[in-house]
Amino acid sequence: MQIENVIDPIHWSSNEYRQFGLAPQISEHDYHKMPMFQKNNLIDLLDNYPREHLQAHSMGTDPQNYKEWIQVDIAPESSGADIWRAVEHGRIWLNLVHIERNRREYRELIDAMYEHLGENCPHLQNPTSTFSALLISSPGAQVYYHLDAEPNMLWHMRGKKDVWLYPAMDPELMPQEFLEDIYSGEIDEDLPYKPEFDDRALYHRLVPGEAASWAHNAPHRIMNVDMNVSLATSYYTPAVYKRQYVQLANRHLLRNLGIQKRSMAEHGLVPSAKRFSYRLINKIRPFKSDIRSASYITDLQLDPDAPLGFRKLPKAKLASFAKPGPLNS
Repeated sequence: MQIENVIDPIHWSSNEYRQFGLAPQISEHDYHKMPMFQKNNLIDLLDNYPREHLQAHSMGTDPQNYKEWIQVDIAPESSGADIWRAVEHGRIWLNLVHIERNRREYRELIDAMYEHLGENCPHLQNPTSTFSALLISSPGAQVYYHLDAEPNMLWHMRGKKDVWLYPAMDPELMPQEFLEDIYSGEIDEDLPYKPEFDDRALYHRLVPGEAASWAHNAPHRIMNVDMNVSLATSYYTPAVYKRQYVQLANRHLLRNLGIQKRSMAEHGLVPSAKRFSYRLINKIRPFKSDIRSASYITDLQLDPDAPLGFRKLPKAKLASFAKPGPLNS
């Protein structure tokens, strides 16, 4: 699979390049025309994808109740066609994690994406792709209001989905303690959501050939209109380091000292001292790395013949994509 099959896949204005990663925006691309995003090739991908990296979830209809995001087991005998059919008519969100590690053609594609962005967005200081996932999801499926620790974006390939992109680093939309806990790994990325937050969001209905991007740590949420395929990519820049260690210092040093007003500033002597102090103390006596709450125990299993694309098991089990550990054994 050669990425050269699509000529000039990114065609943005100079202003879009200047604003990339700094503000919410919708931009055009032609990656969706590549054969790897066509139905038959995606079914083949599902047939052969490592099951430990093929995550499945279901969810409710209330955007305020993110606790309805539930793991769904995939039986070993389920074929790629079975999985596709369950998603097509059910209520399933597939997350093919580490697509860049598991498929060379995706690795080459993503590397080319960020090589192009690095050449045209000098403010990013040579962004490096880190974690990527291919998302295949049902009509009506949603991703709850959340933020990601790393800067990321969404390249849309098939179907239509509604996206809401919110301002970044606003304590009214993103409580500071939640941000600190996300960076420390104590909680997942979900945030408390209120419908009135939408008044401050950039809303857009994504169609194939569009990419949604936003500022680092900007909250966002998604609601599918029909069956969807998107590529989510995360990237690293030097600015990520500055924010990461300020947030970790706030969580593990200042909050533990009872300091209520913790600055989130990232430039200057005080933020530099925070970063140095955190790294020094963590090297001498490492801070505990908390395990996130999800145990991946589920009583749901993917079933293409069930109304929602999954059936209830008589007994809960460890999900097919779970890694055994303290909470999972």
